[in-house]
Amino acid sequence: MNTELLTFIYVYESHSFSIAARELFVTQPTVSLRISQLEKELGTDLFVRTNRHDITPTNAGKLLYKQAIQLRQLWQNTRDEIRYVDNRDQHLIRIGLSQTLAETIMTSFVTQIQNQFNNFDWNITVDNSDTVSKLMAQKKLDIGIIEKPILTDTNTITRKEIAPDQLVRIGKNTGTWLIREQGSGIEHYTRLYLREADIMPQHTIVLNRNDLIRELVDQGLGETIVSKSILPKNYPYQELGPHFVRALYLLHLNNFDKNILNVISPLLLKLVAQTYRDVK
Repeated sequence: MNTELLTFIYVYESHSFSIAARELFVTQPTVSLRISQLEKELGTDLFVRTNRHDITPTNAGKLLYKQAIQLRQLWQNTRDEIRYVDNRDQHLIRIGLSQTLAETIMTSFVTQIQNQFNNFDWNITVDNSDTVSKLMAQKKLDIGIIEKPILTDTNTITRKEIAPDQLVRIGKNTGTWLIREQGSGIEHYTRLYLREADIMPQHTIVLNRNDLIRELVDQGLGETIVSKSILPKNYPYQELGPHFVRALYLLHLNNFDKNILNVISPLLLKLVAQTYRDVK
């Protein structure tokens, strides 16, 4: 990637020429020169230097940062694709997992793929169901597993229901509910449960990580809805009934290499089946 743009990203994110220089293993005058050259080329200031140590991005700087981040990702993706074009025996597999799936099968999956697939490299993304689905639609992932019945373009993506997942209620009734962020499969079913049970929380706390929610529940802060699969043995919970047994879905791009899919898919399905076999 262009060194001036890369330097600009480091300066923007650190708000410091000296920190950027340290992280890039160059001198501070080198960082200053690169930013000056970039500003000269663009014909505008990218930062306002209010004093020796304090810098603030201009509107042009803010715009450039958004574009530079995209360019950096595009450059990395292009480098990866060129690598695999030149090496036909090596393959990059891009998989997206929702958080609950990552917690329950990730360790076993990574261990087994390392032992079985020496000619595959892996790019594993953990995010909520909406984001995994969007990345699939943008063809930035080859395979995804999500926890929510999201509509997909059947011309581009195949969706298959692969397992049931029992949701349960945990925590102490304090009037506070701990809820995953919008776009999460758990958030979708939590909102549904609150409506159906006619519960109006006094307070809500939205977090984007299951482990933090469980920590707060363990500290007696409130209640939440979680997948039974992520709870330790003998952890207290309240059943919600068959209406809150959700489906898990496997997604794959229709143009994804079928030979590779036929190798990876059975492993994923096996791990999911082992984890969720006790769900009725």
